[in-house]
Order: sequence, then C-alpha cells, then structure tokens
Amino acid sequence: MKIMKSNMKKLGVCFIILCVLMGSLSSLAAAEWPMFQNNPRHTGYVNQDSSFSTQTWTVKVDGAVSTTPVLCGDQIYLGTDKGTLYALDAQDGNETWKYETEGAITSSPTVSGDTVYVGSEDGYLYSNNANTGSNNWKFKSGDRIKSTPAIDSTKIYVGSDDGYVYALNRNDGSVVWQYKTEDSVESSPVVHGDTLYIGSNDDKVYALNINDGSVKWTYTTGDDVKSSPAISNGNVYIASEDNQVYALSEDTGLEVWSYNTGSKVTSSPSIDERHSSLYIGTEQGDLYSLDLRDGLKKWDIETGSAINSTPTIFGNNIAVGTASGSTNIYDKFTGNQVWNFNPGYIPNISGSISASTVASGSSLFVASEDGNIYSLNTDQKVGPTSTYLYYYVAAIIILIGVGCGIKKLHNKPRK
Repeated sequence: MKIMKSNMKKLGVCFIILCVLMGSLSSLAAAEWPMFQNNPRHTGYVNQDSSFSTQTWTVKVDGAVSTTPVLCGDQIYLGTDKGTLYALDAQDGNETWKYETEGAITSSPTVSGDTVYVGSEDGYLYSNNANTGSNNWKFKSGDRIKSTPAIDSTKIYVGSDDGYVYALNRNDGSVVWQYKTEDSVESSPVVHGDTLYIGSNDDKVYALNINDGSVKWTYTTGDDVKSSPAISNGNVYIASEDNQVYALSEDTGLEVWSYNTGSKVTSSPSIDERHSSLYIGTEQGDLYSLDLRDGLKKWDIETGSAINSTPTIFGNNIAVGTASGSTNIYDKFTGNQVWNFNPGYIPNISGSISASTVASGSSLFVASEDGNIYSLNTDQKVGPTSTYLYYYVAAIIILIGVGCGIKKLHNKPRK
C-alpha cells in the first residue's frame, strides 16, 4: 500500500509539471516581417511594439522548413520541402490555407498588399492571393528557384538556378527584362533606389539597373556568393564562401573593407545602424559582430554548431538558429548568451534550424527542419511544450511502471 501511494505521488508530480508546461502563455507585438530580413534593405532589424497577444504554440506542417517564414498582419506564411505554401494564424498556429507546388520550397515568401510571392524548386515563381491562397499567376524559369523575390511598386525580382536574374511584371508575371550570370543564382536580391544588388555562384556580386537590367558594376569574390546583400550607409554588405564578409561601395562596387571569418559563410548579414554593428554567422559555428565602418571585430562567440541561418536583431538581443536544432539568444553588445530554446533538449535530437527567426514584439517564431513551427515568448524566456517532452514524460512514466512491476515481483512471496 505504501509503495502504491508513493508511485501515485510520483505520477501526480509528473502530471502537474506537464500541465504547467502546457499552460505557458506569451505576448505578441504586431510588428510585421513581410519579407526575408524584414525590410527592402534586408537589415534584419525590427522595432518592438505591443498590440495583440498570442499563446506559445507548436504546429507540425507536412515537411521540413529550411527557409524563413514571414509575418504580415496576423498571418504567418512559410514553405516546406514537400512543396506546400502555408498561411497560419499567428495567434494560435491554426492553418488558414495551404497551396501545393510541384517542388520543394526553399525560397522565403514575400508579401505585399493582398499578394504573396514565392519561388519553388519546380522552377516556378508563384503569385497567390494572401487571404485565400488561390493562384493569380505563375512564371516558369529554366531551373529551380531558391532565391527569395524582392519587389518594388511595379516589378518583382528573383534569381534562378538557370543563372538568370528576372524582372517580372507584378500584375501578370510577364518578363520585363532578364540578365544572365555565369552560374546559378541562390542569393536573394535587394532593390535600393534604381539599383538591384545580388550575388551569384559565379563568385560575383552584381549591381543591375532595375529599368533595363544593364550592369552598373560587378565585384569578384573568391567563391560562390549564396549570401544575400544588405544595404546601409551607402554600402552593400555581403558574404561569400571564400570566408570573407565584404563592404562594397553602393555606387561603384569598390571594396570598402573585408573581414576573414576563417570559415565559409552562406548566412546573410544583419545590420544595426544605430550602433554601427553587423552580425553574421559561419558554417564553423562562429557568430561575429563587426563594426559597419571599418570591419573591425567587436566580438565573436562559438556556438558549437554550423550557422546557416541569418541573425535576427530585436531590442538589445540577437536570435540565431543552429544546425544542432537550438535557437540561441545573445546580448547584441557583448555576445553573452541570454537564453536558448532547444525543442529536443539534447543537441541534434530536433531538426536543424536554417531559417531565420521572425521577431514581433515579445514573440519569436522559429521554423525547424523537424517540420515544426514554434512560437516562443521573449519576456518569460519560454517556449511551447515540445512534442519531445511528451516522449520524455511518457518514458519516465513507463520506467516508473516497469520499476514498480519489478519491485512487486521481487517482493512476491515464493511458494
């Protein structure tokens, strides 16, 4: 009888802990994140405010998510490696609609007004109604589209593995102009003024006239440029798989400075103009803070796992995902870790995180290659109850039951 009471107490404690974890809540600010790196200059910086609330939640979609979701209004848009474009309610994660393409989606959506644009590895760029998911039009390129589209008032711009940079009419997807590079284009373009900036796997950075696609300048690096550019203070900031981070003159393409990280960089830079800082991660797992003006290192830290995602700046913090499956939050001034979230609790148990974190007020949205979307609370520094935790709790309960059974058999009188 005593043993049974003891076991019931243990089960009761487990149940209470589980209920507490399931009941965690958070607040969401309605700062939007409508495109890759949040804004047309791709700085990855967001101002925080507060206007509506959401629960912390986890939603399982139909495949791995390796590209950054976007937040517009109260909807989150994202694509999966199964080729499905989802719209989810930001407050609770419920599915609003989904649209299926014929290839993996490794391009981040871009939202403008009531339209969402996204590329697919089936070679198409899609224009869909953001409210219903119905297709407006689709444009067929010559190969996979991994590049995230950029927009202005009349055109949409995107790169393709066929080596072309395309400028399309936003209304019907017709080609306005196209420019051929010498290799695939996975980098996502930035439009600033009358110029489009983009990298290519032909080792070059291009500045193209948005009106006719003519070349203003090119800059040659030492390896593929999968990183996407960011614009600030008259410079183009971009990285290359030659281990370098570059600052190039926006007008001439001349090198202002470069910094050797000692490892390949496919991540894109994030920029805090107020504090003259650039943040970027490497495939070796180092996170750097560099001075925008001269490229001098302010600090660097080792995360212990490859960083393929792009850092997100919110308030005094930086969020970055790693290949081990954790989202780490650091103080942007010192590099000291503030907190982290790992849904697997043990490194490499959950999926790798290649997508950038989306920040809005006191919430962070994290997409993982384990097929889950997580809504985290930055104020309480907690996330939703992980599906992995249910497995752990179930395993503990089973072990307790097995232990009780063994003890009962051991104490059973022998005939």
